[in-house]
Amino acid sequence: GSATRTRRRSAHYTNRRRNNVRPITTLLSLLLLTVLSALPALADHGVRAGTLQFQVERDGRPIGEHVFAFHQLADDVIEVDITIDLEVKFGPFTVFEYRHRNETAWRAGRLVRMRSETDDDGDPFKLNAVAGPEGLAIQSNAAAAYTAPPEALPTTYWMPATVTQKRLMNTQTGEMLDIEVTELGRETVPGPRGPVSATRYRIDGDLNIDLWYDDTDTLVRLAFDARGSLVTYRLVERSGVTSLAALPDTNARR
Repeated sequence: GSATRTRRRSAHYTNRRRNNVRPITTLLSLLLLTVLSALPALADHGVRAGTLQFQVERDGRPIGEHVFAFHQLADDVIEVDITIDLEVKFGPFTVFEYRHRNETAWRAGRLVRMRSETDDDGDPFKLNAVAGPEGLAIQSNAAAAYTAPPEALPTTYWMPATVTQKRLMNTQTGEMLDIEVTELGRETVPGPRGPVSATRYRIDGDLNIDLWYDDTDTLVRLAFDARGSLVTYRLVERSGVTSLAALPDTNARR
């Protein structure tokens, strides 16, 4: 009687729950399948990516980092994001700070656009450059607007063609800098996975800096004097595509 009816109701309720769970389980499975099938497409949004991370040292002591993040898009545009964060301390006090954010886009080895913001120890700088029919339209808060040659390169240094130039565009102020480049020969410099053979170049003129590029045309070291101190860049991370030589439709040294 009563016990039998109770068991029937319980069995009926259990079957209803099972019937309700099946559509939910099926829906969740379909959703999971949709998400998983989308993952390869998301991963392919940037065809290639790479990172160069430098530890910045002043007279041998770390003061910050300089990072290049590379992204190659499907339309043959290479995007490079640069972040620089430096801080010099004297005891517990900060005596100098430098922050720089730089976003650039490249096609066929030429600059398409660039935007940068800099805090140079309290002095703000903003720069915008866009390629047009006449060349690179440069606007900044530190110099009058002008148009640079379309093949002009900025002082971002990761491009090996930097050492073939006679003028470079200052990424902080937008001004054109007159330079002379001297090749100093082969040297061995520290790398993230051991010593690296590289060619050293010295830039003099409106800009004074030494640059090292390895056999893949990748920037592996920098050095310059700043206010009586030697500032050096030591490569601590290197991954993915980080040189023009590894990217299609570009010229390493023009």
